[in-house]
Amino acid sequence: MKHKQQWFKRLIPQPQTVRWMAASPQAEPESVRGATHIVWTDCEDPRVAARLEMLFGDVRLGQVRIELLEVSPRYPQFGDDESYAIKIDPHGVVLSAPTTWGALYAVTSLWMLYCDGGWPSKPLSVSDEPRFGWRGLLIDVARHFISLERLLSVVEGMARLKMNVLHLHLTDDQAFRLPSAAFKKLTTTPGYSVAQLRHLVEFAAARGVRVVPELDMPGHVNSWLEHYPEWGLARVARTDKFGVHKACLNPVSEVVYAAIDQLLGDLTDIFVDRYVHIGGDEVHPAWWSEDLDVQQFMEEQKLPDIVALQAYFNRRVSSLVAAHDRQVVGWDEVLHAQMPSMLVQNWRGATTRDRVLEKGLNVLVSAGYYLDLFYPAEFHYSYEPEAKQDQLIQYEDGLRKDIRLEHVARGIAWTDHWRADAVDLELAPRPLSRVLGGEACLWSELVDDTNLETRLWSRLPAIAERLWSAKDVCDVDDFYRRLSFCVQLPGFELDERQHRALSQIGLNAMQIRQAMFLEPVKWYARLLGDQALSARLRGQEMPQARPYNTLTRLNKIVDHISPESLSARSIEDLSVEQLLGLVRDWVEINPAGWPVDAQAAVSALRCTGETLAEFLHQIQIKPTGSQQVSARLEDLYGPHGEYMLAVIPSLLKWLENASAKIR
Repeated sequence: MKHKQQWFKRLIPQPQTVRWMAASPQAEPESVRGATHIVWTDCEDPRVAARLEMLFGDVRLGQVRIELLEVSPRYPQFGDDESYAIKIDPHGVVLSAPTTWGALYAVTSLWMLYCDGGWPSKPLSVSDEPRFGWRGLLIDVARHFISLERLLSVVEGMARLKMNVLHLHLTDDQAFRLPSAAFKKLTTTPGYSVAQLRHLVEFAAARGVRVVPELDMPGHVNSWLEHYPEWGLARVARTDKFGVHKACLNPVSEVVYAAIDQLLGDLTDIFVDRYVHIGGDEVHPAWWSEDLDVQQFMEEQKLPDIVALQAYFNRRVSSLVAAHDRQVVGWDEVLHAQMPSMLVQNWRGATTRDRVLEKGLNVLVSAGYYLDLFYPAEFHYSYEPEAKQDQLIQYEDGLRKDIRLEHVARGIAWTDHWRADAVDLELAPRPLSRVLGGEACLWSELVDDTNLETRLWSRLPAIAERLWSAKDVCDVDDFYRRLSFCVQLPGFELDERQHRALSQIGLNAMQIRQAMFLEPVKWYARLLGDQALSARLRGQEMPQARPYNTLTRLNKIVDHISPESLSARSIEDLSVEQLLGLVRDWVEINPAGWPVDAQAAVSALRCTGETLAEFLHQIQIKPTGSQQVSARLEDLYGPHGEYMLAVIPSLLKWLENASAKIR
């Protein structure tokens, strides 16, 4: 296949086309490549030159010819041409692009190529463009505040992965992070200044990244009503709790719509993108159902139920957004027969995507890309935005059968009720051209400045490639080979981040190596806790207590290890001798020397070592007993509090492979 060339062998995302060219006999040898010298043709854009200097520093690139057909406007927008081409030979480098944004991506690919071992041994050409125009990442800055410095670092990493939308979830029940000139009491401390957010927009634009803001309404507004109770239907107090709250805007009050209009003015004064996200998710029905004025309004307007009332609210807000010359995005709860025209973000499983398409609307796919679920990268990598609905349902059903998710299978099955209104694909057309792309979502209940990037870079590259590269770039093993390289590059540095954080917790070097073989429990097991999880399965979650809130310090081992252990995954390829080396370390673990919350997990890791040590010592003499060992390992898998032994699935595969070789 054209994307299976030997060069660019570790690039993420994979380019569309790579070709070797015939060598020129007049070319100078590679070793004489001189200092970087940019030669412009057609147009010149200092943003491209700045990006080249920023990524390469004093690396000697020789002549870099930049063929830029058009200087793009100051800010990127959806639909911009992001294609580019690269030619590399001993004479130098040629970067070609119709727009500034494509040229920036050409520089990025050149940088990652260089990081993968310098220049190719013979001339090379690359032709590339994204599969989808919307390649986004949602960061929730409401539940835990994320500093401007950290957001800038995230944008830089996104640009290196060719992702082009930062979706900022600015408001929720716990906090309101948008500075408002009209309603100064709204802004939660800590928050952002207008200058900081404008700097973020400019910083992102210089890298081809759009910033799309979200004001979540009419639910998730406890922080709004804390200071402006006249916008709601009941009094609220400040909340530090997670989960769905009853707080809701009054949908029949003109005062509310006037306030929203002013807030949209504040928003659009800062954020220049054409799109504004108005939320619309998880609206609790209690207030609207119990208020007499609301019920009377519904009767007068012939609104049959709460869903219809929310559609009325969405129409009113959408008209306000349009008056500010913006386009609306909403979560898929906005789906309704009388919903306004908008871009819909699909998150509630596979079937809502097709319900959007059936209405002739554009859709963003997020259902398979929730990074706060602590899933392995391959689960996100395998979620195809344009797959048939039955294939996606099969994918969803398959998750709960995977050993890595068996401990939360009942919780995952709870989401099956999202399929209740699925459309019949045999009858409803699916114009897949209306799938504009997708967004990874990282909700911040268990994320703050200290662990944000560990949560991101361990899985976001999988989604970046799924949204950029050709559909047939889907080899999971090849992706992990490239991921192991990518996450150690400057700007990502996954292992270094984990080591630094675990050292600050107080772990020594040996303990850090051992902790890297653990993972957090999956899905929402940590966030809900046993009590709330059981209540959710009964359909009665509130007001069950959850173990975490905004005041909980995220300072445990489980908060700083990667959601997926790449160290554990590498076990599958070890020899008997190499595996024995690891096992000896595990056998020496003293659980008493670990933080209390991790002692059960590391004790199980020691038991794993003891179980394997006996088996590995006898494997060459009497190669039997692998089935008994596998059964014992499955028992040790977990969960152990909030931890899983990430080594177990890999060890089971190792044993399976070893048994196959013996047979």
